[in-house]
Amino acid sequence: MRPHEDPVSLPKILLISSLALATLVPTFFVSGLIAEREARQGVVQSEFTRNWGPPQELRSPTLVVPYQSAPDRPCGYLKITPDRLSVTANLTPQERKRGLFHATVYDAKVEMQGVFVLPTESRLRGVLSGRPLWNESFIALSTTSLTGLRSEDQITVDGTETPWRPCAESAGLEWDCKSASLILASAPVAAAASSVSFQATISLRGTGAFNLLFAGKQLDASMRSPWRTPSFGGSILPENASVTSQGFEAHWQTTSFGSPPISIAGGIVDPAMWKGSTIGVDLIEATPLYRTISRVAKYGLLFVVLSFAIYFFFELLSRLQIHLVQYALLGLSLSLFSLLLLSLSEPIGYTAGDIVSAALVLAQSSLYTAAVARRVAPTLVFVVVQTCLFAFIYVLLDLETYSLLIGALALFAVVSALMVLTQRVNWSAQPSVSFN
Repeated sequence: MRPHEDPVSLPKILLISSLALATLVPTFFVSGLIAEREARQGVVQSEFTRNWGPPQELRSPTLVVPYQSAPDRPCGYLKITPDRLSVTANLTPQERKRGLFHATVYDAKVEMQGVFVLPTESRLRGVLSGRPLWNESFIALSTTSLTGLRSEDQITVDGTETPWRPCAESAGLEWDCKSASLILASAPVAAAASSVSFQATISLRGTGAFNLLFAGKQLDASMRSPWRTPSFGGSILPENASVTSQGFEAHWQTTSFGSPPISIAGGIVDPAMWKGSTIGVDLIEATPLYRTISRVAKYGLLFVVLSFAIYFFFELLSRLQIHLVQYALLGLSLSLFSLLLLSLSEPIGYTAGDIVSAALVLAQSSLYTAAVARRVAPTLVFVVVQTCLFAFIYVLLDLETYSLLIGALALFAVVSALMVLTQRVNWSAQPSVSFN
């Protein structure tokens, strides 16, 4: 850098602008690398889904009553949904890692209690063309996968404790249980009974999300977990939910008019029954790593443009001349930020990776600026502006909901500041303002 006598020429301004645009090239390469690492993260997620358990989708229990329309015909099944069902699910999450990649898995302990109200004879005659075998009835519980089920999981039916048993191992039901994740519990109905009550526990393992599909009349459900960033989904949102630094707790209630739905089918599994109410929670990351880094990379041009603008005003206001190579090296230094952030965030986390990456790039570019300017005031201006920019980007990406609004207002403020600064420059003569 050396004193000059002529104002910055238009060709140099165009070359500086071209250099700023050229810094987009390494950004494209970094964006491709981010996409590749995100794809590898997806592969690891799929492996944990396969080995630990999938996102669980638990269907509400059903009272299944075999019936026979003719002696020489196979049995069909009458399905009776709960009149009342209370569910409490406790999710215990874990972070499982494979190399630099990770997945969120959980153990779920689900407690249920409810009542099946038996349909009247007149209602049965409207849907059933056969003789129900009440003494052979059973309660069926279906889920995406039975991984995590334990031997101590039991069900109590009308005061009688009985173990869950795999559907495929039940005599005479092998064909009806084909390709279904079902457990059954014997629930013979007495001749004079009008209802069947039950209490049950079930343990499951899953990845990412837990959902309950409800078919019945009344549902009262609660979920709790130490996970601090839940996303509630399904067709029904919680009536009330509490999310704190210790975790979350949510409560749902829903009631349908009329009697609980009943249906008949040739198999035990009938997906059409559970097309009604759905509740659930997704254990999402507080900071989606690769998505956030991708957004940081998109702000790379902003870093370069503002830094080049600072250098440009050094030339205009300080009687100094900065070579195009020095602009280029500064742009290259700033372009390394998203690459450093990606490589450091995987082993140490996004927040720590952002701090270390910003510190490295800020130290490198500031020391280079000090060597180029050889003056304290321009260097301090550069350090303050860059520090504020790194801090602003971090806070901006953490806002989520208002990030677009705050970002747009900030850019408007920056452009306004540049317009004010340009008013202090005599574009056709020597600059009269100095940092000295």
